[in-house]
Amino acid sequence: MRRIGIAAVLSLTVLGACSKASGPEEPSEPPVSSAAPFRPCGAIGAGALAESALSPDGTVLAAATLSGQLVLYRYADGTRLNTLWDLPGQQVGVAFSKDGRLLVAANRTEARVWSFPDLTPVRTFKHPHSDRTTALAISPDGALLATGGFDAANKDVAIVRIWSMTDGSLQGTWSQSYEQIVQSLAFAPDGTSLAVALTHGVRLVRAPDASEQRRLSLSGRQLSWSSDGRLLASGGQVVDVATTSVVKPMETSLILGTSTFSADGSLYAEGAEAGVTVYRTSDWTKLHVFPRRATSPSRLAFSQDNTELLADMGVSHFGCNGTGQLCVDGGNQVLIHSLLAPETTRTLSLGPSMTGDVTFSPDGSLLATTADNVLSIWKTSDLSPVAAPPIQYPWHVQFSPDLGRIRVDSSILDLATGQELQQLNGGALSPDFKMSARLQLGEDKVLLHDVATGKLLKEVVIKDGLFVSGFSPDGRLLTVTGLSVGVDLHVVDVANGKVRHFFELEHPQGGTFTRVSPNGRWLASTGQQGFSPLMVLGLEDERRTSLENGFTAAFSPDSTVLAAGNAKAEVLLWRTSDFLVRERLLGHGISAQREQYPQSVIGVAFARTGQLATLGSDRTVRLWCSQ
Repeated sequence: MRRIGIAAVLSLTVLGACSKASGPEEPSEPPVSSAAPFRPCGAIGAGALAESALSPDGTVLAAATLSGQLVLYRYADGTRLNTLWDLPGQQVGVAFSKDGRLLVAANRTEARVWSFPDLTPVRTFKHPHSDRTTALAISPDGALLATGGFDAANKDVAIVRIWSMTDGSLQGTWSQSYEQIVQSLAFAPDGTSLAVALTHGVRLVRAPDASEQRRLSLSGRQLSWSSDGRLLASGGQVVDVATTSVVKPMETSLILGTSTFSADGSLYAEGAEAGVTVYRTSDWTKLHVFPRRATSPSRLAFSQDNTELLADMGVSHFGCNGTGQLCVDGGNQVLIHSLLAPETTRTLSLGPSMTGDVTFSPDGSLLATTADNVLSIWKTSDLSPVAAPPIQYPWHVQFSPDLGRIRVDSSILDLATGQELQQLNGGALSPDFKMSARLQLGEDKVLLHDVATGKLLKEVVIKDGLFVSGFSPDGRLLTVTGLSVGVDLHVVDVANGKVRHFFELEHPQGGTFTRVSPNGRWLASTGQQGFSPLMVLGLEDERRTSLENGFTAAFSPDSTVLAAGNAKAEVLLWRTSDFLVRERLLGHGISAQREQYPQSVIGVAFARTGQLATLGSDRTVRLWCSQ
């Protein structure tokens, strides 16, 4: 999560991403209306991987992510085929039916079933567990769905429920007190038994009534049955289910998280201290050892034809289904090891990790972000990447009105070639790229310069000034943040170089981040040193409205909506007529990093074309459309 600092503060300054160039002239056409409800219309990045599943025909890989996306990739080359937006919020699992005709996925609050490959919705199970769902499994014949999780009434009881796919009815319930989590579920090949992996052991329950059969001396996260249903593996150990005798003992001092049989039962793989080991089950001979990576796999699976082994390099436990404080760093890659040529491994990546901020070009055709720590630019029409100057960790980006230049940090670059054209000697740049503004430290003044000539245009006296926040979308106003007893906001009339408005705020009321509405009526301000209230200050009547805590906000092109993110993976759309919430946009999930606010939305921006872009701690950018 970004904290306060001059670089971080400036990266949040609005400098005309949603408007035309500065100047006294009026817009040539009215701004796009934001009256219609917003809907998701695209995403960049997929976030941390929770679980993947390969379709039985080997053509499609489905990936469930903590960001809330269920994404389908072409297995052969990793092309992103489809994104299902029906499950906002972090996902916990995904699976195909044995015949490949059904696809099922779950997030914390619901499970959904689609027919495959046409992706027609089949059934929705809303709140299979009233607090949260942590695991799912589909029976071999596709007739039953098992879910594991907790109910709100008692979070110390792990619960498994078995549901009918035909009519959605509950068939049976099993529970166990003093268990932290249902780690995974797996139906036996004949569908009559369900294995349940808990924090403290593995249980077998009958299907479909969920009556308990017995406890097995197994531990571990990933469960796997042999094709004949005789053996069950978990934690690096394989047992005979009928006799409970150990067929393959653990070969390490650690309980392993990943264990899997191939579809025909001839192969078995487990994640070990040295890496991933593949065995022949007829005599338990080691066939391959794939070296250990920086992180251990969270799940293993064989391709249907036994030619490849898939290793999910995602989150290694489901602590991320809570507040995020227990999350470990999770990747978003699937490693595909060849069993025919063991030295060959290919990587299927779910997409870049998005950080920094989001900035639209003035015409709304381009969107600048930071992807995998490098400046990246995307077409908003189809979210395809375009060439961008290879600058790492950019903290501020701004497009010129003609899209010929781009400001990155303290440099103005040629957008086509990336060549540096000019160094800026200022903290803010007007939307038309003609004027810069910087604070003269120690002299209580802001200096306005002509960018082309460097000529000093005006000096504005600002007492106790801290930094220049930015220009308004039309370039007529300049906001400057000061620090005296509390936080001071100065709104400067650029034409005459005088302070038009002055607001004194308390420290918790922000001030380090400011945005002016396109119509010039409101100033939105919030702080970056903690999660502070979003303040809306009237520039016509100087009234003050305190809204819900947030990190950032943006006004719509028509100034009728103020969008702001919160710490609950929501984007709130406030009506500027009365500053009541008009909509709550759900879509972002959770970060797989250790963060104070792992579900926060930390960046928002409107395009002149009406699109809304939001950046979450889940490392994804979402686009929303209202037309």
